[in-house]
Amino acid sequence: MMEKRRFGRTGLEVSLLTLGTMRLLHGWDPPHDHLPDDSLQNTHDIVSAALDAGINLIETARGYGKSERLLGAVLPGIRPGRPPFLLMTKAPPAPTADEMRRWIEDSLGRLGVQRLDLFALHGLNTDEQLQRVLARGGALEGLLRAKNEGVIGAVGFSGHAPLPVLLRVVASGVFEFVNLHYYRFRRTNRAAVELANALEMGVFVISPNDKGGRLYEPSPRLCRATAPLHPVHFNERWLLAQPGVHTLSVGLSEPAHLGIHLEAIAARPLWGEPERQAEARVTHAGSASPLEACGQECFACAPCPPGIDIPEVLRLAHLTRTFDMDLFARYRYGLMQPGNVWVPGARLEVCDRCGECLPRCPRGLPVPDLLAETRQRLEN
Repeated sequence: MMEKRRFGRTGLEVSLLTLGTMRLLHGWDPPHDHLPDDSLQNTHDIVSAALDAGINLIETARGYGKSERLLGAVLPGIRPGRPPFLLMTKAPPAPTADEMRRWIEDSLGRLGVQRLDLFALHGLNTDEQLQRVLARGGALEGLLRAKNEGVIGAVGFSGHAPLPVLLRVVASGVFEFVNLHYYRFRRTNRAAVELANALEMGVFVISPNDKGGRLYEPSPRLCRATAPLHPVHFNERWLLAQPGVHTLSVGLSEPAHLGIHLEAIAARPLWGEPERQAEARVTHAGSASPLEACGQECFACAPCPPGIDIPEVLRLAHLTRTFDMDLFARYRYGLMQPGNVWVPGARLEVCDRCGECLPRCPRGLPVPDLLAETRQRLEN
């Protein structure tokens, strides 16, 4: 069976892989209370394959279209004869404790269960949200009320925030686990992983291969760098070899997609000579680029007056230059919107070459020229 790790101070034992359920067949098609037969069969087959492989944690969210309803419809027929498994769902921070408590009840009803093992606030991304959550009568009060009633188990949060905000939420000490972005090609949140580990929080890595670089569609150049490992294998093994990482989410749209992830964790040790050689090549390739630290270790050029997320744009530029990861870079850049707390950043056409970023860059990079070059690459 699949190896399990203690999920921080929750005390739960979770499998190295978690089944994420945001990509179920027709899962986003309206109306969300209509569950087509092929969606139900797809959900049944995916969940069955995951449980048979030893995965013991299923993750969903109020905001994942039909996901909670699909799981609620198929789980009763899947449970008999299988070992117990854990359920996690998430919901945005509700405005009040009472509304948060109602949203928990909504999820219980859609999932057809009386108790959830883990419940997370979905997208706790700003300091203002954190203050409202922690305030008297706020969402945390509703979560703790449900926990005291035995309706939910461990309480955590999903964070898509900039690192300083993420660190403040982790440091608040009120959450037992965190779902976050952390990958070989985006190590920005390493300090949050380390702090969470010091506070004995469970650490759940979100979307390691999609948001981690669309690694299931790798460029030949990236494949050469990670050879003999597939980039998915390289990234997942790198993550699971990191101290404090407990589980990775794998979002499946069909059962066959599980295979590459099972292959990734099959060999032991997780980090041996093939992995070290691949890491050396990846590190060498990265070190040749003047942009290697941008958006990973250095954020000195921020903030940008027109609202461009310059460190993140330059990180994407580095990935295109170094590993030909244009497909991923265009995908992430295309999601950026001003005021979006999930993927913030204005489009590059708003750069007026004001020059405020220039004296801040410790490497003296020609940032406006780099942004213009990156725009050509990502928008054409």
